[in-house]
Amino acid sequence: MNNDNLKDHIYIRELLQMESNYPDRNEFHEHVKPLLLKMGADKEFLKLVVKRNLDDQGYLNQEWSAYNIPYFLIYETDDFVLKIHLFPPAEKYVPGIAAHAIHHHNNYILTTNAFFGSGYESILFDKKVETDPATLRTKLTVRKQFHQKDWNPSRVEAWEPHIVFLPETLSATLLIWTPERKRATDALRNKGLLKAIKKPLRKAIQVFGLEGAFGIAKGKTFQYYAAPDGNGFMAVEEDVYFAPSRANKGAEMNDKSMQLLFAFIQQADIADLVYMQQRLLKPGLPEYYKKWIQKILNQETIEPVFHQTEINIPQKTYTMEDILHAANSKNSR
Repeated sequence: MNNDNLKDHIYIRELLQMESNYPDRNEFHEHVKPLLLKMGADKEFLKLVVKRNLDDQGYLNQEWSAYNIPYFLIYETDDFVLKIHLFPPAEKYVPGIAAHAIHHHNNYILTTNAFFGSGYESILFDKKVETDPATLRTKLTVRKQFHQKDWNPSRVEAWEPHIVFLPETLSATLLIWTPERKRATDALRNKGLLKAIKKPLRKAIQVFGLEGAFGIAKGKTFQYYAAPDGNGFMAVEEDVYFAPSRANKGAEMNDKSMQLLFAFIQQADIADLVYMQQRLLKPGLPEYYKKWIQKILNQETIEPVFHQTEINIPQKTYTMEDILHAANSKNSR
């Protein structure tokens, strides 16, 4: 995607300078927090972010699926990705409903500013995870439990398992990802040829035991959930867990994703109406964008989009109470 729209913005220049000044990723993430807060509080900047995406043909032409977190890209380099993520609520709010399985982000550190909506609750777990390969029974230890509004910006460490619970209202986060340390191989992920062969390349890296050098996950990556019997946790292979959501794509999912994105634009009051009118008339805009832009222009209330409460685990859903009970059970001690 094209960074040109925002590359000269004062925030991006400041971010790039900060990224250069603090090669230690932990220092960088600490120093970037005030900047994330400034970005999230600046409506004019957020309007530019919306334009940056609606002017990007790569963004416009992507195929959305239930696997995607609806997002706006702000800026990316070989060293970091800066984005806005959206989190829809359940149709009927009940505190402590898990949005998905417990997971980690491999070798990436994530710092998040919860700048819009209610925000969500989350639990972080100790990085030491014990999984029985035969039974997939897993031991996880709770490290920190928090609500975003009480720890903002918040941070998730590389390889740190965590869980997000459904927010009370539509919520948005402004976040930055970086590898936990700089590697000479970091730039490879953006090279077209290597993207095309990433699966066989990853397999070769894993066969030779070089995951640490390249900062990738082991051969099998797991997601976790509270065991249905209440005794500890269970693991499920990531590809198995995500198979239904990755397959859930097409016209209906494209339209639903736009409904969520434009509902956020409307509720956050970051629609530049003059720009929207002009964008509607320019070529290259997919049809499924047009009705939502028109609703913005007509000042029609865009109906909310709700999170699917069922996930791909045997009991279909689980709660904070289930997780805390599992963490205190004999199988997680």
